Amino acid sequence: MIFSDVTIKEFIENGKIKILPTFDNKNIRPAGIRLHLGDELLVPVPNQIVDLSNSSDIKYEKIKINEEGYTLKPGEFVLGTTVESIHLSKDIVGKLDGRSTIARLGLLIHCSSDTIDGNHEHSRSITLELKNIGNFNLIIKPNIPIAMVVFHKLTEQIQQKNQTQYNNQTGVQPPNLSGQLQ
Repeated sequence: MIFSDVTIKEFIENGKIKILPTFDNKNIRPAGIRLHLGDELLVPVPNQIVDLSNSSDIKYEKIKINEEGYTLKPGEFVLGTTVESIHLSKDIVGKLDGRSTIARLGLLIHCSSDTIDGNHEHSRSITLELKNIGNFNLIIKPNIPIAMVVFHKLTEQIQQKNQTQYNNQTGVQPPNLSGQLQ
């Protein structure tokens, strides 16, 4: 079951969905909430070899996005973050989705990892996988509406212990290959 705007508002008010630092109800959509781009990016240093079975230090350049924005070129991939941090009760899961207006320009906001579960003790920001598959140079700026989370009800509360791989995540985070086996 996907939550409607009415249920989302109710669950924000009763604390089953927590959004920090503040939340404006204008960001509630018919079937989700709108999220905004944070002010930092991780740009992968090119030509690295990454062994997915072995924890290695992947090199990134950390960029602070200023008011002029960051130009994401065609074919470019970066990691971003949301302004909002989210915490869900253990019987709710969120699915990250792009915005159709941005997708029509060729910007993907998540490449494959779209699940946000309530298996963390604290609110976490969401790392966004941004890929420009279009033909335009796209200027992205802090606080632009970049994504949406659609909420679903789980059949039962999550029983697994809290995950630690990305616990307390704030800001943009690189992949934690050592944590993938946890």
